[in-house]
Amino acid sequence: MTQQFIIIILLIALGYGLKKLKYFKANDSQIFATLVLNITLPSLVIVNLNKAELDLSLSILPIMMIIFGVLAKIIVIWCFLNHDNQVRGTVGMMTASLNIGLFAYPLVEAIWPEKGMIYFGMADIGGAIIMFGVTYFVGSYFSEGPDSFDFKYLGKNIVKSVPLMTYMIMFILNLLNIHFPKPVIDFFSVLSQANMPLSMLLLGLMLSFNIEKRYLPLVLKYLSLHYGLGLIAGILVYFFLPVDDAMIKTTLLITWLLPVGVSIIPYSIQFKYKTLPIVGMVTNLTIVISIVIIYVYQALFI
Repeated sequence: MTQQFIIIILLIALGYGLKKLKYFKANDSQIFATLVLNITLPSLVIVNLNKAELDLSLSILPIMMIIFGVLAKIIVIWCFLNHDNQVRGTVGMMTASLNIGLFAYPLVEAIWPEKGMIYFGMADIGGAIIMFGVTYFVGSYFSEGPDSFDFKYLGKNIVKSVPLMTYMIMFILNLLNIHFPKPVIDFFSVLSQANMPLSMLLLGLMLSFNIEKRYLPLVLKYLSLHYGLGLIAGILVYFFLPVDDAMIKTTLLITWLLPVGVSIIPYSIQFKYKTLPIVGMVTNLTIVISIVIIYVYQALFI
């Protein structure tokens, strides 16, 4: 597994290096994101869930994701009460808005190839509700612009999330015992093999190590809450959640320690926030920190 992580780090470094050498521009990350989110990641979901053994007890995962997301946002916003609406809205949006699709799935596929996608896919359902619903509401609420919460926008974003819709469709088909034939799965298997390298190259293209010192105290305070709350919640779940499946507890712990999702950037632009440097710093720092955390976890416990 250490060798697999070295490959992942090298792919991220390759993406970052190609950007620095100007073979790719930062804007090219949109092309990679489109390929990953709409082709390779859905293909991976189809392959993994076609004949997977699913259990309705896994519904605890999206429920816990929603509970954690709401509570964590309330706590973090409260911790920033002495700041203005722009800062409170920013940290409120970032909290519990986790990068599951681009960041977690390639790592999950490497660490838990047999059943990881099933568990993290279920968690992603709750994560999507937080990202496209609660996070959008928080951004709108604290915005100084004229935008208001738009339920139509929420619905469109959920439907337009190809990985999420693919997962939900495959989940339903699986429960109905409907499976794709082997030639179809062979086709999607070829596409799915590109998911990990493309995702890691994309993360490299997105990485930026520009640090603005005036925002550093605020960023460090947020990071301590981001990982502190995730760790505390994960430990509480591990010892007190009344389920026998240890993978459910592992999934929640790892998910709550993931980086901030990149969707926060377009939200910040839409709601006219002036805190984009904070969002950029946090997004990039959490990618690096979460890679280290997951590497240490799998080295010690897997």
